[in-house]
Amino acid sequence: MIICENLSKLFDAKSGINNINLRFSPGIIYGIIGYNGAGKTTLLNCIEGLHIPTSGSVSHNNIKTTNENDFLPYRRKIAFLPSDDYLYPKMTCMENIELATILRTGKNKLLPETQELIKYFDASDFLHKRFSDCSTGMKKKAQIIISLIGEIDTVIWDEPNDGLDIITNAKIKSLLNNLKSKNVTILFSSHVIEFLDNFIDYYILLKEGNVIKEGEARNLSSLSELFSDSLKLAESVFVE
Repeated sequence: MIICENLSKLFDAKSGINNINLRFSPGIIYGIIGYNGAGKTTLLNCIEGLHIPTSGSVSHNNIKTTNENDFLPYRRKIAFLPSDDYLYPKMTCMENIELATILRTGKNKLLPETQELIKYFDASDFLHKRFSDCSTGMKKKAQIIISLIGEIDTVIWDEPNDGLDIITNAKIKSLLNNLKSKNVTILFSSHVIEFLDNFIDYYILLKEGNVIKEGEARNLSSLSELFSDSLKLAESVFVE
């Protein structure tokens, strides 16, 4: 169980998240949606422990992210994928994967699960390219593979769809559904609303750092309509 309690992370008067109260349970796929600047990345970074809250707290199984010594062992079980590229650009994708394996597991050989993911994403053809020379899709695949190294019980992915084709997006859905069946907690944001429709279990709509709507996705006719209605509301406010 992940709990955000009165969580705020403010960078200035107009950016960040404000007084967020959310609970995330195992075996559920959560979709974090909203426009650019709505606070999606800030929320996910706080949940992962990258940001120290301005106020409030985030806890994983009653362990607060700010309690560094206690949270560190749990953090190793989080499959975190930031929206920005973070791997070493002059190293090959394989070198990045090997290094991540050592750092996350202490082992100097690829795990069988990692080797399976390389096959699953058809990544072997580009793994010996320098990361900086890879396409956006190749970079995203390598980072997804790295995020899933080791024993995982939480997935936190920020915009995993960027640069990926239809086939790879379908593979991501299948992979996440498999992790869901293993009682993994799954949180991710995406601008591709069509990807989320008929896939996520629970939606959280952010606007200007606040949760303005949330609920079970099955109770919606479509997420696209929810997003469209929110856009119309924003337009009407802007016009006024």
